[in-house]
Amino acid sequence: MGFFTARHKRLARKYTASELKDGYRYSESELREAAESGDVKALKRAMKVHGNFEYAMLYKNTPDYKKRCK
Repeated sequence: MGFFTARHKRLARKYTASELKDGYRYSESELREAAESGDVKALKRAMKVHGNFEYAMLYKNTPDYKKRCK
């Protein structure tokens, strides 16, 4: 699947679903803090991390990932 980058795939393989969810929740709190402080650089950085965790969780549910793990 061309939608997911190598980083997303690596995260999906390296971490369990629960670890990815924990990272996703942590990055959400970082996003909130950055938005409240108004720091644009911190907000962009937190958005990248948040997106990477989100896409890694989505990739874990694709048939391509499941086929590769067998």
